[in-house]
Amino acid sequence: MSKTDKQSLRNQAKQTLTPFLVMFSDYAEEIYNQRRRDRLDELRTQLQQKEPRVTRYLLDILGNLTFTLGSFGQRANVSVSGLLPSALLGGNNELKHNFRDYEAPVTAAVNKAIGAIDAGIWPPEEPAPVLVIHDDELKKRCSDLLASPDNYDRVIREATTVLEDRIRNKCPHATLCRLIPHSADQNGENLTNKLFAPNGPVLSISEDKKTRVAFQKILLGVFSYLRNPYHHRLATNTEWSWAWSTVGFIDRLISEIESCVVIE
Repeated sequence: MSKTDKQSLRNQAKQTLTPFLVMFSDYAEEIYNQRRRDRLDELRTQLQQKEPRVTRYLLDILGNLTFTLGSFGQRANVSVSGLLPSALLGGNNELKHNFRDYEAPVTAAVNKAIGAIDAGIWPPEEPAPVLVIHDDELKKRCSDLLASPDNYDRVIREATTVLEDRIRNKCPHATLCRLIPHSADQNGENLTNKLFAPNGPVLSISEDKKTRVAFQKILLGVFSYLRNPYHHRLATNTEWSWAWSTVGFIDRLISEIESCVVIE
């Protein structure tokens, strides 16, 4: 639901609840003071007409809460769904001592619903998607950064570092030092070109050459597009969704790397 749609829904709800609360106050005042039969009948009828829509909003915003009515020794529990119909039943419920039991819960429920609207609590935000990070190291290093309020470039920087480290550790140390003698060069694209070379891989993702070519291209893209830029500059405008999806993708790449066959 867009922000515009949510605001429209809030406005509609308030335009229903606020006038109802005003009219209910008039109804209460009439019960406690004048008790003019024609006025009571008129207000009750108008409130009863509005009640189904108001109750639907209350249920949607508050849920089917239960209110305890009455004094000690004579108590009854009434849920939100039955609160307004009972309060507006008329007859003996318009007697002052009976109506008083309903007045406070009705007023509290409607005010609470209006408060939730004003506070932006309702309608609720869409639930955030759940990211399941399978790799323990990636999870340990990125989960807290994803939960932070900003600076999500750190997530991508850390995730690509874990990916790079996993590739190094997957390759036997002696083989890695033979192919890339200087440790400073054992990173990103160098690792990918030397260890995932489609024609002579050290780490083989598949017996099918086309699959090896595709996987190497993916890794090269990750390192050149993500790892390198994010390791050499701050990108404070990085969106959470981009960092979130990057971690999920790298988690899958790490799983694929762990399944590679080591060819010495």
